[in-house]
Amino acid sequence: MDREDFIGYCSEQLKHLFSSTKNGKPDIRLKHRTEGLMQAGELLGAISRKESSELIEKIHYDVFGESTADRAKRKKLLTELKKSSPDEYFEIPAIERRK
Repeated sequence: MDREDFIGYCSEQLKHLFSSTKNGKPDIRLKHRTEGLMQAGELLGAISRKESSELIEKIHYDVFGESTADRAKRKKLLTELKKSSPDEYFEIPAIERRK
């Protein structure tokens, strides 16, 4: 497997991982396998840490339509809203909260 094939395979794994999470069925085993795959690629010099991070951001944006930082911030705000004002939290349609 050459470098481009490896990066393509990582992309497929990330897309599958993020898609399953988006569909409400996160796969923890796939998450750990994908993390291990990418770390092995970094150790073997097939992909740099920067390229790995950029690939994650790109695929995450393709699947979720927002960056990892934006999604984490939105999720944190929803969690805080749920604790502070459950009524306001549940006024937000479930389909929007799940994104």
